[in-house]
Amino acid sequence: MGQRVLKPATRYAIITAAGLLTALTLAAGAQNGPAIPDLDPADCSNGTFIADPDTNPGLVADCRALVSIRNHWTRRTEPTDSDLLTWGTGDTAPITAWAGIGINDQRVEHLDLSYNGLTGPIPAELAQLTNLTLLDLSGNELTGIPAQLAQLTNLNELNLYYNRLTGTIPTQLAQLTNLTWLNLNYNELTGTIPAQLAQLTNLEQLNLNNNELTGPIPPQLAQLTNLTELNLNNNELTGPISPQLTQLTNLERLDLSFNKLTGTIPAQLAQLTNLTWLDLSGNRLTGTIPAQLAQLTNLFRLFLGGSELTGTIPAQLAQLTNLTILFLGDSELTGTIPPELAQLTNLTWLDLRGNRLTGTIPTELTQLTNLEYLFLRGNRLTGTIPTELAQLTNLFHLDLNGNKLTGTIPTELTQLTNLTTLYLGGNELTGTIPPELLQQLDQPCPALYTGRFCDDDTTGHESRIETIAGWGITQGCDYWNPRYCPEDSITRRQMAAFLHRAVTHRAGTEPTSTEAPALNDVEEGFSLPYIQWAVAAGVMQAPEGKFNPGGTVTRADMAEMITAAFDHITLPAAAQGIFADMTGQPDAVIRAAEALRAAGVTDGCSISPFELFGAGMRYCPDQPVTRAQMASFFARALS
Repeated sequence: MGQRVLKPATRYAIITAAGLLTALTLAAGAQNGPAIPDLDPADCSNGTFIADPDTNPGLVADCRALVSIRNHWTRRTEPTDSDLLTWGTGDTAPITAWAGIGINDQRVEHLDLSYNGLTGPIPAELAQLTNLTLLDLSGNELTGIPAQLAQLTNLNELNLYYNRLTGTIPTQLAQLTNLTWLNLNYNELTGTIPAQLAQLTNLEQLNLNNNELTGPIPPQLAQLTNLTELNLNNNELTGPISPQLTQLTNLERLDLSFNKLTGTIPAQLAQLTNLTWLDLSGNRLTGTIPAQLAQLTNLFRLFLGGSELTGTIPAQLAQLTNLTILFLGDSELTGTIPPELAQLTNLTWLDLRGNRLTGTIPTELTQLTNLEYLFLRGNRLTGTIPTELAQLTNLFHLDLNGNKLTGTIPTELTQLTNLTTLYLGGNELTGTIPPELLQQLDQPCPALYTGRFCDDDTTGHESRIETIAGWGITQGCDYWNPRYCPEDSITRRQMAAFLHRAVTHRAGTEPTSTEAPALNDVEEGFSLPYIQWAVAAGVMQAPEGKFNPGGTVTRADMAEMITAAFDHITLPAAAQGIFADMTGQPDAVIRAAEALRAAGVTDGCSISPFELFGAGMRYCPDQPVTRAQMASFFARALS
């Protein structure tokens, strides 16, 4: 969000709190000390809060509304570090000294109670402050948007971000036709984006990101021709990107990332020539990257990765000479790396990881002397490591892991004195990394290793980890480093995602659920759809709506989950008593464990010459499952 520009201070008596207040999460109605006394609305008209109340009836009315609002919140909680506690006391008795209040022409025009530890619903009494042009309640723990806010028709700016707002976006907000900023981001709002918001034709910034919004992006938003920022990222939006959005020719920032958008990238986006930031990453977009995007010559940042894009990288992108970040990673792009990208001399970040790129690393890339991060991991690049990479003296992070590079490691890389992270594993390189270069690295794994992950070489599970990674069941545990974290225990939240991907791999299509079970202990996040599927499909349990997402998965749990998820592994009609340590376990667990052994998924947790004949074999049902063990379970179950 950009910096707010206030009108000249001479026109306002604005008192704000000194410093940044920490938002407090307080239980509604909690009583941790003596009750906070109410302010008396009569003090608005008897000379206590307003020096000349008879000549300022509008300010008296505003004062009464503020007193009601203040009492509403202090009755609900005890915000011990809040501006509200200073109102009407001591030297701050006059309303002109109330923190967070802006007064102009004897009316309250600004109310800023951001980061004040406020909880509960927003009081409807705010609607009585009819001259408000700015309302900022961000950074609190507020839970609901009253439709009465639509009465604040003079509002220019409405900031309710970083709260816990639930429910849908009130369509009545469309009545606030003077709004230039509407910020409802970082909440828990659900439902669709109201098409009625298209009536806010003065809007310059619309931030609805980081909620739980669903449905398509309303094409009516194309009527907001004054928009400079449209941020809808991190929701659950579906459908295609409407070409009508190209009518928003004043847009400087368009962020639709991390939704579930489908279809192709409209070539018409090239008409948004004022764009400096375009982020469509983390969706389900298909097709090729339109070469027409090269017309967006004002772009500083371009994020298109994390989708299902195919085809080659358009060489025309080299025309985007203002780019500082280019992210095309984690897609299905093919072909070679265009040497023309060397013209992007302002780049500090080039990320092409996780595609199917072939050919050699173009030596022309060494012209990118401002580059700090270069990610080419997980492609099919061949040839040697260019010695010319030593010219990229600003590099902090160089990741060439998981390609088919050959030859020796250039000693010239010692010239990269700023390098702190280097990954060369998973290639066919020979020789060693110069010791002086190794000494300067600050990273969690060796620079050279086998396979795509740097921390699984000695686990005994590496081949199965590689297998399930190739199937798309895991991408590792660290986006920045090629780690798998093999010894970490599996949580129930993680297990739901692993199971969903495993079933998808086996079926060749993504499973869906027609019901969304009520879960009392699962917050919105990327894992929620996986958890809902697992519970609805009977693969995992959530008794009385309690899923326990952070709980550890045991070997007993794993047996039940795998047999429930994969119908090709059948339970025996009755337990055979194969494992000696299953006494006290439910019959379903015993049969599931025996089904896994019959299917060749596991022989238990300890194999000795005597146990091979079925005498005294152990399963260790209460033992937590590690990520490495999970990989072996899944690889065998799906083979």
